[in-house]
Amino acid sequence: MKMNEFIPGRTREIEKFIEDRFVDENGTLYSLIDKKTRLPAAESFFPDAGPEKEIMDFFVDGYTRSEFVSYENCGMCTGAYMQSLLYRHRVLNDPESLKMARRCFGALRRIYEMGKQLEVGFFPKIYGNRFSCQTSTDQVLYSIVAMDHFYEFASCAERDEIDQMIPQMVGFWVRRNYKYTYFNLKDMQWPLVRFPSFLLLAYKHSGDSLFQKEYERLQSEGFTSEPQYAQLKAKKEDNQPSEYEKKHNAWLIENMADCMTMDTMNLDCLLSLDSGNPLAGKWKNSMLLMWDEAKITLASNGKYYVQILVDMDTGELRRPEGYGKAGSGIHGAESGWSTMVARGAVTVAKYYPGNLEIKKAVVKVLSSFSPDDFTYYDEPERFSPRYRFKTQFLSGDSITNWLWAYWQGRHQGLLN
Repeated sequence: MKMNEFIPGRTREIEKFIEDRFVDENGTLYSLIDKKTRLPAAESFFPDAGPEKEIMDFFVDGYTRSEFVSYENCGMCTGAYMQSLLYRHRVLNDPESLKMARRCFGALRRIYEMGKQLEVGFFPKIYGNRFSCQTSTDQVLYSIVAMDHFYEFASCAERDEIDQMIPQMVGFWVRRNYKYTYFNLKDMQWPLVRFPSFLLLAYKHSGDSLFQKEYERLQSEGFTSEPQYAQLKAKKEDNQPSEYEKKHNAWLIENMADCMTMDTMNLDCLLSLDSGNPLAGKWKNSMLLMWDEAKITLASNGKYYVQILVDMDTGELRRPEGYGKAGSGIHGAESGWSTMVARGAVTVAKYYPGNLEIKKAVVKVLSSFSPDDFTYYDEPERFSPRYRFKTQFLSGDSITNWLWAYWQGRHQGLLN
């Protein structure tokens, strides 16, 4: 079936599914829901925690596991959905898209206002729809890029708010020299390569030279010259395999969905906001590099492999053995997060419009999904029994990035 015959009807089905199942009463998007009930996971969904809680594995003191999983990535999901609606508005010029995007902005503003309990500019993860001291830079990235996109369509009052919110959200990190506790990692130094795009957006919306100077400082220290997550290239150049990689004589490539989507967003910001920079050609090449590495993780059924092995001698691809056999966290399962790879690929295609390989891959992913396919992980047999519950989620990241990929692709002419 051709793309223009299949996708529009599927798109309406997916958009209805999001509105019915993933949007909470405040317009915030859930991060994960129970695949069976299609509701936020009840506490009975989870296996017994046992005597030792693992803080990096769905446990944060003061919150239930249900509260955690429902909102862990809510900033990312809400920002991604907002992007899809703004691109839909650009394609269809329909007031309803803009109305829904405005609701998303209201949800992001609400999270921002909650963050003031710690400090102006702190953008928290709102476990249980309430304040927590947890945050991450991916939540900030998705949110500020979405708000910047919304700015063109915003009212004067909303523009004033955005001009305050984005610089404050970035300023929070600058004031701390890009250090903040991440779960049990106290005062963690966050990768500096993530922040140049933040600083450019903060400067755009404030005119404050502090952000411009800080951007120039990071650039002078080399933090804009390479993508953060080009794993295979870096591994080959460093040639220092882990014990696992030595054992299997293969490079382990992991979590490329997150890697692809964040790097392409950052690089797109740099190319859009500092297009005359001497490094612009390198940034564009980095876009293609991320696609070249991410595409090897795409499965033939439209999903993607969370981990894949690349043979050091032949370059042959093979899957890891699985969690139970390997005795480690390397499970190699399929996931519905291939939509994040597709969304990143659409952005790469903006700079390489003649790349038919990208178009073919994006069409393959988009045309493979129905609501039950937007999974967090698949293949429970690859997990030890204690962790198989992770394969029973539907993912807000997966479904919102599907829509974002589709409508941005339509706007660019990639999917027409």
